Amino acid sequence: MKKIVFFDVDGTIVTDVAEGEGKHIPQSCKDAIKKARENGNLCFINSGRPYSNVEKYILEIGFDGVVSGCGTNIHVGDEDIFHVSVDKKVAELCYSLCQKHGITAFFEGRDKTYYIENGYHVPWLEEFAGEIVKQGSVVIREKDEAFTFDKFCAFHDEKRDISEFLNAMKEHFFLIVRDGTFVELVPKGCSKGIAIQQVCEYYKLPIEQSYAVGDSVNDLDMFNVTPNSIAMGNGKAIHEYAAFVTKDITDDGIEFALKHFDII
Repeated sequence: MKKIVFFDVDGTIVTDVAEGEGKHIPQSCKDAIKKARENGNLCFINSGRPYSNVEKYILEIGFDGVVSGCGTNIHVGDEDIFHVSVDKKVAELCYSLCQKHGITAFFEGRDKTYYIENGYHVPWLEEFAGEIVKQGSVVIREKDEAFTFDKFCAFHDEKRDISEFLNAMKEHFFLIVRDGTFVELVPKGCSKGIAIQQVCEYYKLPIEQSYAVGDSVNDLDMFNVTPNSIAMGNGKAIHEYAAFVTKDITDDGIEFALKHFDII
């Protein structure tokens, strides 16, 4: 029976800068995904990145579809089958509380990103914003009349009390705490895991035929819905939650996992 594999991007199919060569996709990963599709299986990206920030060189690997923005947007082939944006009143609340508490935010939409620095400077964010502009994405530095977004990432000084912000956000968002100063906020009703269920329903495939590959805590939503969860060797924080731990991304981890599950 046909299988469907969902791949996180950063740290899963694209290496981190810390790997020493800048971000890149191992050739074995490209070849493995190509072979999986040649064998009649489906391969999807399932990323926290908004669609506008999934670079061309990633898409050129060849995928059957893209889940982006932690499940807020789903493309099957060239068809946009699901998209949700935050209500404008909720967006205004998020913005005002970020201002009040000095929280810098990436408000991420399908077609553009608002990068608003509210007194908390994160050096690598400036570099990141520059990189996504280079790849053709739109980055806006101030709130405008069209302000809304699909999800957002909040960065804060860990010494600052942001409990009011977090309590208000819990009403509207799932909160994924990435570390002491970084919270990812995804609208309720959306997640990487829910998106897997939606795509499986679209193809009329049982969830047992789905596979999810990831490396970080925002991939646990995928692991919670499929029995076939695969943690990258470099994703030590989630090893205990995975059905299978493969090798590191730079040690042909994707190829090793797909062979283990007889996908290639």
